[in-house]
Amino acid sequence: MRAVIHIGTQKTGTTTIQRFLVENREELKKQNVFYSLGGYKDQSRGLYRAVIMPGGPYLSFFGQLFERGFIPSNQDEYWQKYRREIRRNCRKNDTVVFSYEVLSYCSKKEVERLKGLMDSLFDDVTVVLYLRRQPEFLISYFNTWQALASRWHVANYLDMSEENSILAYHKKVESWTIFGKDKIKVRIFDKAEFQDNDLLSDFAHTVGFDIKGLKLTKDMKIGLSSAEVKFLLLLGNHISPQEIDEEFCSLIARLRILLEDKGNKENRKIDNKAHYLNRDEAQRVLNQYGEGNDWIAREYLGRDKLFSDDVSMYPVEVASPHTLTIEKCIEMMAACHAHPAKGIFLPRWLGHFITCFMPRERNRQRFLEKYVK
Repeated sequence: MRAVIHIGTQKTGTTTIQRFLVENREELKKQNVFYSLGGYKDQSRGLYRAVIMPGGPYLSFFGQLFERGFIPSNQDEYWQKYRREIRRNCRKNDTVVFSYEVLSYCSKKEVERLKGLMDSLFDDVTVVLYLRRQPEFLISYFNTWQALASRWHVANYLDMSEENSILAYHKKVESWTIFGKDKIKVRIFDKAEFQDNDLLSDFAHTVGFDIKGLKLTKDMKIGLSSAEVKFLLLLGNHISPQEIDEEFCSLIARLRILLEDKGNKENRKIDNKAHYLNRDEAQRVLNQYGEGNDWIAREYLGRDKLFSDDVSMYPVEVASPHTLTIEKCIEMMAACHAHPAKGIFLPRWLGHFITCFMPRERNRQRFLEKYVK
């Protein structure tokens, strides 16, 4: 059997690809392609949990959030779930696809462990990763983590050493070369570089299946307004570092979905695309990782440059035209509080929302009387 491991990277349409694979899982079987989930809903998350080690890049970077209890005691069971699932669903000549963007954080030792597992089941393994130009990655990244952006400011990445930086793509690629240079498929996350100018067509072409007749997933992420960005930033400022944990990050992710879903998507206008970089900073990022980027271009794409050096689209100075009124706060808090999703608004966070956005007693009373039963 052949395996394809899609390792992201983050902010390169991984959710769109994974949703596409889930929605077409049965149809892909007809092409001898099986998307292996190992018991998870839409990602091959268990594959990483089967190989994660203490002190690895992911835990080093997100340690304050996830380190407590993140490394499971029964790591082998995660891999056994995949083995059982694959044996039930696949035949000798099938292609098995795994997809989880956090795999791109694997250290060399973690990749070695994963290779040992893969070699026990597959005759051939291909690694696929998409790379996004670093300045655009940072903007997208911080738009995802607004509530923590006050602590994880872009300046932290400008001053970070290449050894520890998530922007050092050449380090990610080097970690996976144990599978063989010819087995690493580097793709650029840029519409102009996609097969047929389409991400899903590009992924299908890279993996080796026909996209015709399959359900095409649309990216439903339309972003947040400037007021909603400010709303989450203020919440992040109010939470103490000791309270930032996996539960909090899960809450923030769900709040993002709530705020994006609020109102009519088709008619909803986003009044500001937040910029976290000015032109000089964007150029500085490209310069800092230029040598590593160009090494990838030469070794894996047969060209001199990985990305364009043009930063003219960035502002000379970053403006923050956030407009956040108490009425908008009440509206967003109410949407979060009233959402039927189980656990979306735990009592633990209700007090934070009220004290953060409504320090005045009369405003707290307005919210409590109108929305909290």
